[in-house]
Amino acid sequence: MLLFNLVYGILAAITWSAFFYKLWDLIRDPRNRELRLLCLAIACFATPFVIASPWLYVRIDHTIGISNITTLFVYTSVAVCETSFLALLVSWSSARHRVKMWHRILVAYAVITVASMVTLFCLGDVSDGEHHVDFDVHYAETPYISEFLLIYALLFVTDKIGMIVMCWRYAKVVDRPWLRRGLRTVAVGAIFGEGYGVPKVASLTWDIFGTSPLHFVSVNVAPMSASIAAWLFAAGFTMPAWGVGLDRSRERLALNRAYRRLHPLWAALTQAFPEVVLLPDVHPAKARMRLRDEDPGFVVDRTVIEIRDGQLALRPHYDPQVAQTGRELCAGRGLAPEEVEAVVEAAQIKAALRVRALGGHMAGHAADVPHDPAAGDMSGEREWLIRVAEAFQRSPLVAQAADTANQPTMEANR
Repeated sequence: MLLFNLVYGILAAITWSAFFYKLWDLIRDPRNRELRLLCLAIACFATPFVIASPWLYVRIDHTIGISNITTLFVYTSVAVCETSFLALLVSWSSARHRVKMWHRILVAYAVITVASMVTLFCLGDVSDGEHHVDFDVHYAETPYISEFLLIYALLFVTDKIGMIVMCWRYAKVVDRPWLRRGLRTVAVGAIFGEGYGVPKVASLTWDIFGTSPLHFVSVNVAPMSASIAAWLFAAGFTMPAWGVGLDRSRERLALNRAYRRLHPLWAALTQAFPEVVLLPDVHPAKARMRLRDEDPGFVVDRTVIEIRDGQLALRPHYDPQVAQTGRELCAGRGLAPEEVEAVVEAAQIKAALRVRALGGHMAGHAADVPHDPAAGDMSGEREWLIRVAEAFQRSPLVAQAADTANQPTMEANR
């Protein structure tokens, strides 16, 4: 009993959290029929995990004065939930002229099932004590109650089959990654849901002809399988919303980190060439400051562009000897070609900044443009300059190569 209280309590918290998460979207778009269906489905799925917890189940029965009446509430709620989930998937995946027809069929099936469940439950006798955990097994051979249980389980299995088929089919054609992942998660949840429904149907059918050997599965395994399904449903149906937010947060953190790694190189070049900074106010005063007030993508792109502009302005001070020495120092150290080029470029920048600070330029400087493996792709450019920036700041090879620069001419000092 403690296990059921614990598991159902956790799932109640998860599923109701999913409900309130989507409820906020519904408040902002109250006319959205699909959001209304989704909120109804999640609420109906969350409710049973609250009232089916043994400690509350018994109290509800005692308050109403009817033994096991909470089972009717739980199963009715699940029936409405299953139908709502399937109706939602029909709205997503069917042509508009077919939606109304399928919705009418689903609603009719659900209404007939629920009405039959209520009628059969009232005709049956479940007054011999509380059976919050083993209700299905204890009353499997009770007149009317066995039929009540069987039609409920058949609705559950039928809806889950529909969800599996439609989710997998629809997931193949959608172009939104998080929607595709959410649909596949729901499909997996529906498979676990069948781990609840199929044993129930099999056991109840078997009990018509004799005592089923699946009672243990029906009482202990099936509810746990349904619990896993509930968790997957809560995650899957809300995944298109929170998944996009997760991507945005991950991208923002990556851009923030990229800015911090680029900042030392940017600071060195813009100190020498402040005119390359187009919008000084967009750069935070501290490299580690979170980029809250500006679009971080724009700030990082401006940083990359200004580094490149600074490099081009620095070209008259480049020394071919530094590049040659840098490659010689990297030889035999097992560095990848791109790492070697990053060391060479960082050494050229460091040496050229030093030459410029002394007020000269290199005679016969290299005319080549800076190494550009990204070929104009901004994300590739960013990753390349991060390598250069880290070599500029940390590599001892860069400092050694920069120290070999020839002395500048004094032509600029005359």
